[in-house]
Amino acid sequence: MRHTILYPQHAMLDDMITQFFGDAFNNQKANSKYPLTDVYDEDGIAYMEIAVAGFSKDEIKVTVDANTLTVKGESAKKDTSNRNYIKKDIAKRNFEKSYSLMFDVESVDAEINDGILKIKLVPFIPEETKPKQIEIK
Repeated sequence: MRHTILYPQHAMLDDMITQFFGDAFNNQKANSKYPLTDVYDEDGIAYMEIAVAGFSKDEIKVTVDANTLTVKGESAKKDTSNRNYIKKDIAKRNFEKSYSLMFDVESVDAEINDGILKIKLVPFIPEETKPKQIEIK
């Protein structure tokens, strides 16, 4: 599933369309919200926190290609136990989510702690687009 970050109104609209029409427009699996993601901005730097409980850092891949950030989780382990489950809610399933970045990225850092993958996206701002102080003569 592809998401747009840094423009909350777009994410809200995506959620409303998916909620109303299902996945007819984005042609994705029914549970496209997995894994859950928080996106926030602090001092012009975008942060993403993605719930990836049960995945090790070796099972998660984070890539940036052009203006698309992709997070992929693939578990090598299968439940081979002979347990007779009465109820089984805890599921570790593979996922892949892509996010359209509304800016060029200067650097990306990622770390995993307590089941949360935190990605730091530092935007690249070309020198010619940065604000300039104009001297008054």
